[in-house]
Amino acid sequence: MLTSVIPARRYAAPVLALLTTAVVTGCGTTTPATTPPETGFPLTISSCGRDVTFDSPPQRVVTVGSIAAPLIAAAGAGDRIVTRTFEAASFPGQYGAALEGVEITAPTVELAREEIINRSPDLVVSVEGLSVTHEDLAQVNIPLIVTRGYCKDAAGTFADTFADIELYGKLFGTESVAEAEVATLRQRVRAVTERRGDATAARPAATLILSRDGAQLKAYGAKSTVHEQMRILGLDNIYAEIDKRNFEANTETLIAADPEVIILLTQGDQTPEEVRTTLRARPELAGLRAIRDNRIIVVPFGYTGPGPVAVEGLEVLDRELTGLK
Repeated sequence: MLTSVIPARRYAAPVLALLTTAVVTGCGTTTPATTPPETGFPLTISSCGRDVTFDSPPQRVVTVGSIAAPLIAAAGAGDRIVTRTFEAASFPGQYGAALEGVEITAPTVELAREEIINRSPDLVVSVEGLSVTHEDLAQVNIPLIVTRGYCKDAAGTFADTFADIELYGKLFGTESVAEAEVATLRQRVRAVTERRGDATAARPAATLILSRDGAQLKAYGAKSTVHEQMRILGLDNIYAEIDKRNFEANTETLIAADPEVIILLTQGDQTPEEVRTTLRARPELAGLRAIRDNRIIVVPFGYTGPGPVAVEGLEVLDRELTGLK
């Protein structure tokens, strides 16, 4: 079923009108359009089940959330990003240098649409359902695509991350850079996998994140990148049966499973010592083996998001795990 695009408003005239059709299909695939072989465009890509067609490589990109900018930088197109916004846990890791100097904004949800439009982008790369929607931007002919790790039913795997980098390589005309980066990232994951391959038995573990005020404790289930990281590292996620990315932690389940290792994630301006102290201050958790034996690994949340920085995160977790008693 075809969905027509509402004509651009007068104040959005600088925006390149690249969005042409929207067709419901499968998630995260590249659909060949009638393309001149010398350019590869028009190019239709599928984003969380919605097709978006581009007539040429985007030149001005606004990223929404913490994952999109490192993904685009990994594809060799960091210089196309004009603004990064809504980065609740900004952490570009090894891609920080490629993103230096890019404007970072934090508009209110109410102003997000106007702030993005004011940058005159010809593409917005976002998290599904966050701050601004495809419908919002279609009114002014700005296409929006979603990083596949944040599609509603995504598993958050490294495979999805690598597929996104290659997809962005095609979209931005930087395929050779993207393919080389994916090859390097795959090798780094393979190295950790092989190093951990001789583990005799998986150790029960949990990945937790505390709200900034310490009042809310969340855990990560099967649809999260950290779940895959744990599997590679020989850790048995005690919440593996929960088919969600994250959720409010059931402390009864946590206590009953009594994990040997806890991966504790920081966000914003939280410090490792601060979150360790806050977790230890919860009296109901005092008897957990991981807390009692000081087997708590603290890393920034950005090391476990569904993007290329998670490969660096896997290596950091590997080193931290090796250092535990």
